[in-house]
Amino acid sequence: MLSRLISRAIIVASLFLSCSSFAAEYDENTVWIDVRPARDFRKGHIEGAINIFHGDIGHKIFQSITDVFKEVHIYDGNNGTFAGLSLEMLMEMGFQEVINEGGYESLLIKLGLSDN
Repeated sequence: MLSRLISRAIIVASLFLSCSSFAAEYDENTVWIDVRPARDFRKGHIEGAINIFHGDIGHKIFQSITDVFKEVHIYDGNNGTFAGLSLEMLMEMGFQEVINEGGYESLLIKLGLSDN
């Protein structure tokens, strides 16, 4: 009985730790967009980031961001390919400052938020 409770506690703690978000510096003029699928976003993301799947960004962006003069940082799940495609679309839509931050894992390292 006790070992089963301990096992369950370990599982719950593991789930809690794996579903974390990480903070990045930003202000009211900065927006972070995570273009990964929602399931990946739920596993962990930059704190305050908006999750808009890269395939939906063209028709959903103005639901979240109405000011094209905000500084937008975009990241994806790999090496920045989908973030780059999203960047191009946002620039065509009039956003003035869009930055491709690359993949999520490398971004965590870059921001000093990863143990790797």
